[in-house]
Amino acid sequence: MIYGEPHIETKLSLFLEITILFITAMTISILIITIARKWNVISFLKVLKSNLSLYGTLIGVYVIIFNLHFYVINFSKKNDLIEKVFYILFFLILFLIQAFFISKYFYKNTKQSFIKGYKVLIILLYFTSLVYILISYFPQNAYDKYLTHSKIYTYLPTQGTKILLDKSTLKIDSATSDIDYYSNKKTFEKDLSFTIYFTSKHKEDVPFSFKALDSTNEFGGSSSEIKYKELYLRKLNDSIKIILKEVDFKNNIGWDHPKNTDTIVFVKRKTTVRKYPC
Repeated sequence: MIYGEPHIETKLSLFLEITILFITAMTISILIITIARKWNVISFLKVLKSNLSLYGTLIGVYVIIFNLHFYVINFSKKNDLIEKVFYILFFLILFLIQAFFISKYFYKNTKQSFIKGYKVLIILLYFTSLVYILISYFPQNAYDKYLTHSKIYTYLPTQGTKILLDKSTLKIDSATSDIDYYSNKKTFEKDLSFTIYFTSKHKEDVPFSFKALDSTNEFGGSSSEIKYKELYLRKLNDSIKIILKEVDFKNNIGWDHPKNTDTIVFVKRKTTVRKYPC
């Protein structure tokens, strides 16, 4: 299960939800103890430690999993049943160990019936939280199960550095395009994305865009990222000419009438075949 690393936003969302569930469990525990007027038999520190030991351990487990690149939020392309069963068993065993620890060692020397009930309460709250997390972040297929292999074409520019209208430097690194091949359908090597990677000083909106010199070989628009731009070409040639279009607001050159400042020639240099599963 080392296919497809979860995005950083997914990781942050996961940790945020576990934290919210921890706060919810703490709030419910405090309310019940207050309503039952049992603060004389259990302290706030014990309430905090008991809940923190459960939810903190869960966060710790996920941190270790991510650091070991053992991505339980994604599966292999086959979406194996064994992996699903392992995923569920792993967290079931984790829950049983945590529940045993709470029931056996938390306030182990007391015979207060309320403490016994409190133990059951926090274990049930944690079990509910764990089920919610597992369902919400249940592993998805990393790849289409019919995907057999991909071809990645790497293009390099004949000139990698350009001076823009605002006097800043644009460094064009490379361009790539990939084609996926499936076992259940015919693959057509057309209507492909062509991604151009570059480096510039601009951290927000970049004052330039790209367009294929051969307008008949391009369809659709292009993306507006700050580190790459994606064009959509009908076919891939060994060399592809791309027009660099710029704006210069200081000199009244806007996106309504961008200026064509250069033509960049990309030459195919490398073809990589990636087979699945990896």
